[in-house]
Amino acid sequence: MGIETIGDLANYDPAVLRERFGVSGTQLHLMAHGIDRSEVQETYEVKSISRELTFQEDTADSELILGIIDELSAEVHRDVLEQALFFKTVTVKIRFGDFETHTHGKTLSFPTDRLQDLKKLARELTQEYLGLDRKIRLVGVRVSNFSSA
Repeated sequence: MGIETIGDLANYDPAVLRERFGVSGTQLHLMAHGIDRSEVQETYEVKSISRELTFQEDTADSELILGIIDELSAEVHRDVLEQALFFKTVTVKIRFGDFETHTHGKTLSFPTDRLQDLKKLARELTQEYLGLDRKIRLVGVRVSNFSSA
């Protein structure tokens, strides 16, 4: 038949398609023109929720960095509550001034939706990167490993 692309199908004689493939031929021709009556269903499973912040200037200020980690944790927590989820894994992302990027996560033995659990773990994970005599460009907080409320 010589049909190799959607464009070929769209330009093909619809009568020949119907003769060759029956009702399916007509449906193929319509779909090749973007005509489809089926309902679009937007369903997806949330795999993770995260927030990041890039500092205006690279910084080694531990108080500033931990304060931002707390703020990002609170933003992530709001999304967790809105979606009625419980998480088990918390991950922090650290990008240094030279763009070297590290992620480090920890999985709890229990699911939680508590802000204090998120903040505590995010702060612990971030502490490993503070005091390294390196300036930080970006920090991020992510939760994953979800279960429903």
